[in-house]
Amino acid sequence: MVRGTRTQRLRSSSALARGALTVLCAWLLLLLSFPAQAQTEFPGVAPMGGGPPPSGGDAPPAPSDMPETHAASGGMDTTLPEGQEPSLPAQPLAVSKTTLAQIGSDGEPETLGTGDEAKRQYYGLYYNETAKQYRYRVLFPLWAERVKPSTSNPQVKDRASIFAGLYYNRRSAEHKDDVLFPIAWNLRSPQAGARTTVVGPFVNRRTKTEGDDWLLPVYATGTRADGGYTIIPPLLTYRNRDAKGGLNIIGPAFCAWKGGQSCDTRTAQDLDLGLAPFYFFGQNDKRLYEVVTPLLHYYGYNVRLRSWTNVYGPYVRRHTDKREMLHVLPIYFSIWGKGERHTTVAPLFHYGYDDTRKLLITPLFLHRNAGHGKNTFITWGYARHRGETELDMYTPLYWQYRDRRIGLDRHFVFPIYYRNTSPRESTNTVFPLFSYSVRHGVSKSLWVTPLFNYETDLLGWSTSLHPLAYFGKKGNDSHNVAVPFYFDFKGIHSRTTVIPPLLFARHRTKDTLTQIVANVYYTERKYKNGKTWEVHLLPLLSYGQTPHGHFWNILFGFAGYTRNGPNTTVRALWIPIPLSQTF
Repeated sequence: MVRGTRTQRLRSSSALARGALTVLCAWLLLLLSFPAQAQTEFPGVAPMGGGPPPSGGDAPPAPSDMPETHAASGGMDTTLPEGQEPSLPAQPLAVSKTTLAQIGSDGEPETLGTGDEAKRQYYGLYYNETAKQYRYRVLFPLWAERVKPSTSNPQVKDRASIFAGLYYNRRSAEHKDDVLFPIAWNLRSPQAGARTTVVGPFVNRRTKTEGDDWLLPVYATGTRADGGYTIIPPLLTYRNRDAKGGLNIIGPAFCAWKGGQSCDTRTAQDLDLGLAPFYFFGQNDKRLYEVVTPLLHYYGYNVRLRSWTNVYGPYVRRHTDKREMLHVLPIYFSIWGKGERHTTVAPLFHYGYDDTRKLLITPLFLHRNAGHGKNTFITWGYARHRGETELDMYTPLYWQYRDRRIGLDRHFVFPIYYRNTSPRESTNTVFPLFSYSVRHGVSKSLWVTPLFNYETDLLGWSTSLHPLAYFGKKGNDSHNVAVPFYFDFKGIHSRTTVIPPLLFARHRTKDTLTQIVANVYYTERKYKNGKTWEVHLLPLLSYGQTPHGHFWNILFGFAGYTRNGPNTTVRALWIPIPLSQTF
């Protein structure tokens, strides 16, 4: 765990800077507290690793009062046959040196070679630390160096140095880096065959399968195993390609595709291209389209429906499996197919027909023949329909509707009279004075002006004189209301009565009763073992009884007495004082 903790502190070049800061702090500590020493160790000052962990020592003895444990009956029994009992080695937790060498450490590889045996030296601004193959040196603030075995090849040293905080150099089996901050970076990875070079705005990167060349912000290009990219902001150019497709943008021109290696209608599976805002084209295995905005032209083809649409300004031509269409907007419209034709010349007429129907519309009338004896004729002030139902309209004020199949006949004289008759119901209404409706054998409803209503049905009746009186009964429920003098609501399990002028209110259920008369409040509840009741003459006196006792109070407890079985309590100045109590 010591190595793992030290690993969190030291990470590549950041460890060099932290070590330099540690040396400065240690040097100040030397000046303030101790004389300079050529070689020593200071507790707590260990930038490259701490001291050994505290010794564990023997475990403390168990407390004397700890309960003794006993094995359960049969706990020492075994199901193994005699002579095959399992056995443990003499030291079950011992680990051989060979195994320890294979286990490794919880630290990261970049700290291999260090340990608790590190030796540290302080000479003013110079600090040196060594531990086996690990070495760390600092001459603050001019120079710092760290040397350790390379991770992949311990035979090769991993050396990293910083000079005056401006030049960084590292050489190892994995890295060959040079940085002159902030002018140039040259980072190489010999094992991966990769190199990255940055000089001002120029960036050059190479790997075995990739490459990038940037001259920011003017130009950027790169190659990948399955494609590449190019960006030229001054020319509004962007190109990107991979194994799935790509996107090219050059000013207002663009092309996006999927499948294939280039923007080619012969190889791409899904392609969209154009020169915005003048021309757009796209195609895939389901559809094809073309738009030429200066010519007001659109062409679209649907492969699944085998239909196409062609538009040139007001001219519209469309084809489907069932119909053909030709329009000259907004005057001429024509649709035709097998056994049908529909033609419109706006605003003069529309005429259409199919195998069984005909329709003619002019500014003067509409005539429709739907076959099977269904005819409709509409003109100004008159309308007539004949079929399974019949409708007549004379001026917009009188309407008559009939359905001879069910004996229905309706008349409506807008807006004062409505009549509806059928074998099931009958309604006569004169707005807004009178309405009488009957559902034969089921219900009746009578309205005289919007104020009086009487209704009856199979469950009961109701009478209302809005907003003063309401009376009625429905099943086991009833209500009688004379606003604002009397309110009574009765159900199968309860009844509530309120008489405001008499300051009276009463609510009764099967087991309870609550009643208020002026300032007298009374309530009771029935139980299996008796009844509890209490009465209050507010705010002076209260008295009540229960199956186990009784109570009385004056001024809500200014003085009072309560008995509940053998327990007795008195109250004085609202303070309860127990006199006898049974636990």
